Amino acid sequence: MKAAAYFVLTLWLVLWIQLVGNYYLAETGLSANVVLIVVLYFGLTRGPLMGELLGFAWGLLVDASSLGLMGLHALLYSLAGYLAGMLRRQLDDTKMWTQAIFTLVVSFLYLFAYYGLDRVFSYGPQPISWGVV
Repeated sequence: MKAAAYFVLTLWLVLWIQLVGNYYLAETGLSANVVLIVVLYFGLTRGPLMGELLGFAWGLLVDASSLGLMGLHALLYSLAGYLAGMLRRQLDDTKMWTQAIFTLVVSFLYLFAYYGLDRVFSYGPQPISWGVV
């Protein structure tokens, strides 16, 4: 029961941190993808299954709260959590710079996959041009 309450509260808290950060910092361009960072953390510490499940749950919550393509965040966050879980034994967890480099690389992969899949599957006018990316 404690574990279920922990994960439900974690899901709720991280989603709200992401939404508040996007609301207040989106104009400055300093907003971080907190959900992706926490998904990578859970994938690295708890394994691929937990990273994938939490990534999928957060992705569905983010998709439900946005106007984008439904299921895109769920797919990408679950893939990121699974990738982090599969690579957790290869990364040196005692050095902060290896974790930072891994997070930076996965963030760039997430960005390119998001805009690529959004471009492929969206039928309406594109809200963000490729020049901005």
